[in-house]
Amino acid sequence: MTFDDFITTAWADHGDQPLAVAERLSHSPQLAQTASQIQAFTRLITHVYGEHLADWDAGIALLQSLPRLTSEPAAVSAIAAGTATLKYGRGDQDALASLTPLEQTITLATASSLFAAQQKLAMAIDSYSQALMTCTQHIALPDQPPAHRALAVGGNNLAGVLEEKPLRSDAETAAMLLAAQSALKYWKLAGTWLETERAEYRLCRSNLQAGLKEEAVQAARRCLEICTQNNAPAFELFFAHAVLAIAQKDQNDAFELHRAAAIACLEQVPADEQHWCEAELKELNQ
Repeated sequence: MTFDDFITTAWADHGDQPLAVAERLSHSPQLAQTASQIQAFTRLITHVYGEHLADWDAGIALLQSLPRLTSEPAAVSAIAAGTATLKYGRGDQDALASLTPLEQTITLATASSLFAAQQKLAMAIDSYSQALMTCTQHIALPDQPPAHRALAVGGNNLAGVLEEKPLRSDAETAAMLLAAQSALKYWKLAGTWLETERAEYRLCRSNLQAGLKEEAVQAARRCLEICTQNNAPAFELFFAHAVLAIAQKDQNDAFELHRAAAIACLEQVPADEQHWCEAELKELNQ
C-alpha cells in the first residue's frame, strides 16, 4: 500500500472506526518520509487522537515519533503545531508559547474543530476568533497554505456544529456566520472548486439558521453555479439543487424546480453514497 492509499483509507475509515485507525497510525509513523507526507500524517494523527479520542498523551507521543526532517521547516512546523494542538486540547495554556504566529494560527484553528466536536462551544469560538486575529495581524496571507487550510477546515466545522445548536445566543449566531464566511474565504485560497462549492453550501445553511434568507439563496446559487461550471458529479449537484430548493421553500415554483432537479441527480448518485443524501431528501419531502 502506498502512503497516499494509506492516508486516503484512514480518512475514509476514521469516522466509524477511530480506535482501529489510531492503531494503524501507531504502527506506521515510518511511512511518512517527505515533508508533505509528514504534514498529511500529522493532520490525521491530530484529528483522530484529538477530536475523536481525546487521547492527548498517546497522540503527542506518536507525533514526536515521526521522522525529524530538520532540513524541512514545513515538516518540523507541522509536528510542532500538531503537538501544541493536542496539548492545548488537554488544557495546557502554555502550549502556544514557543510557536510562530503561523503555527499559532494552525493550532488555534485546529483546536477550534476539536472543541466544537466535543461540544465545548465557548472554547471553540474563542479559539477560532484567536486564530483569525493571529492570522490577520501577523501572517502575510498570499502564500501560507497550511494556515489557510486550517482556517478553512476550522471555520467549516465550527459553523456546522453551531448550525445544529437548538437555542443559539446572538453571539453564537454571529460566530456561526463568521466561521462560515471565513471557511469560504480560506477555501478559496487553499482548496479546489470542490471545497469552495461545499463552503458555499455551508454558508447557505448558516445563513438559513440565522434567518438571512436572501443571503442564503445567493450562497446556494453560487454553489450550483460552481458545480455547473466544473461539470460536478451527481452527488455534488444533488446538494446544490437541494439547498437552493430548501432556501426557496416559500417560492413554490423555484422550490419545485430545484427539488425535481435534486431528485433527478439523486437517481444518478452511486448506491453506496446515497445515504449521505438522506437528510436533505427528508427536508425536500417535508
